[in-house]
Amino acid sequence: MRRVQLRLLVGLVLLAAPIFAEESGAAPEQSGTMIWQVLNFFILAAALGWLTKKYVAPLLASRSIEIREGLEAGKKAKADADARAAEVQRKIANLGSEIAALRTGAKEERDREAERLRRETQAEIARIHLQAEHEIESAGKQARLEVRRVGARIAIELAENQVRARMSPEVQAALLQGFIADLSGSDLVKPSAFRAATNVD
Repeated sequence: MRRVQLRLLVGLVLLAAPIFAEESGAAPEQSGTMIWQVLNFFILAAALGWLTKKYVAPLLASRSIEIREGLEAGKKAKADADARAAEVQRKIANLGSEIAALRTGAKEERDREAERLRRETQAEIARIHLQAEHEIESAGKQARLEVRRVGARIAIELAENQVRARMSPEVQAALLQGFIADLSGSDLVKPSAFRAATNVD
């Protein structure tokens, strides 16, 4: 289609060249030169058009595609930025309630920890109290046993002293005779005599 239009244009120029030459009254040599000039102009214009179509048009088309893609990327980036801004605004709007929830959670956690420490402290106090009672009871038992041992030792010492105080040579001789009589099975010492001998005030 463009070739047909180009041919028509070239034909019209060729036909119009002699008319312009006759009107101007120029010499035939000048009209021939003008035809060649016009023909050269159209050849140059056609060459420029062909070069533009072959090299510039794809360059412009690729540049147009790049611009279109850049615009699409810009729209997408703007949509992403708007979405992020909306998310940030939503978070900022919910920030007060989130802070209140965090404070409530922290207070509950603190109360739970305080209650746990109170229970552990009471349990430790009860354990120490029970242990102290056991130690006191054990120390009391030990003290009573020690008092009994000391009392028994003192009683034994008193009895020993009393026996020694009552031991005279006659009593010792009577005891010795009684012991020998028991060994031999003979009745050398009468029990009444032994009781009389040992009953010394």
